[in-house]
Amino acid sequence: MDKRLTWNAIGLERKVENLYNRINEDRNKLPEDHLRDFRKLTGFLEELEFIKKAISRIKTDLLPILEKQLRLAFPTPELVYIALTRPSIRNIFDQLKVYFQNKPNSLLQEEEFNELASSGDAANVLALIGDAVLDLAVIQIFWDSSLSTAGDLTQERSDLVSNSNLAAVSDRWNLSNYRLKKKIDTMEEEFKEKKIEHMKATLVEAIFGVVYLEFGQEKIEKIVPLIQ
Repeated sequence: MDKRLTWNAIGLERKVENLYNRINEDRNKLPEDHLRDFRKLTGFLEELEFIKKAISRIKTDLLPILEKQLRLAFPTPELVYIALTRPSIRNIFDQLKVYFQNKPNSLLQEEEFNELASSGDAANVLALIGDAVLDLAVIQIFWDSSLSTAGDLTQERSDLVSNSNLAAVSDRWNLSNYRLKKKIDTMEEEFKEKKIEHMKATLVEAIFGVVYLEFGQEKIEKIVPLIQ
């Protein structure tokens, strides 16, 4: 499979920082009796601060681990941030878009807010890509021209890309603790054990989706043995 897919960076880290600074300025300008607005802006700041800290932790703690484990350097770290983004993040940026709609000098265009809000959807697409390229890589690595070994190939594929194996890889990299999400993700609180295992596996698939976008299928085939 040739490397044909690309994804442009959206400036997630920079935009979150700029939004935080602007909201903080707006809050500081509020009259003392505007308590409702003060609480709303404080809520925005808490959510943005939560995202900022998560991005910082990914950059300083997780990226070095992943790059060492996978023996590569990510040209676009933002794709790793997005790979770890939960759908709950949409709510934050949708609310900020509404807040800035009536402002004379909106910090971002509507399309930019939509891109930020879609980060969780993008993570799902990265996982979809990762799932597909992992399957193909397993076939390439374990292929044997003898038809008598076809069953072995199926079993190798099943073992390597199973949720339990990928979830174990996720735990090894501690991916669950680096996700970008709402400060309180009510959907996540309802996760049961099997669903948690699937979620962890999806995180690994999303990381492999990033590797594919950045380096192509050949690199995927080289690093698949690292998760056996």
